[in-house]
Amino acid sequence: MSTPSDSDDQPGPSTPAADPAPRPSRRVFGPEYKLAIVTEYENAPNGEKGAILRREGLYSSHVIEWTRARDAGTLTGGSGGAVEAPQEIS
Repeated sequence: MSTPSDSDDQPGPSTPAADPAPRPSRRVFGPEYKLAIVTEYENAPNGEKGAILRREGLYSSHVIEWTRARDAGTLTGGSGGAVEAPQEIS
């Protein structure tokens, strides 16, 4: 008498199936995009702020973080990193 565990031709729970979809990549937002979204979000009436987030696939925490970065001066339209103040040479 044979049992299902004896047959090798049937896939069991221990054999992983091939994943047909590639793993999604993490989105990266540039400083220009962040500034544009923060500006649009701040200028939108209260009833339309959620529509902006849904349209762009963002969370309010994104806008809050980007607004803080802009206010701190680390979010600029030019380069992708923080802006350092020039050092004075005495």
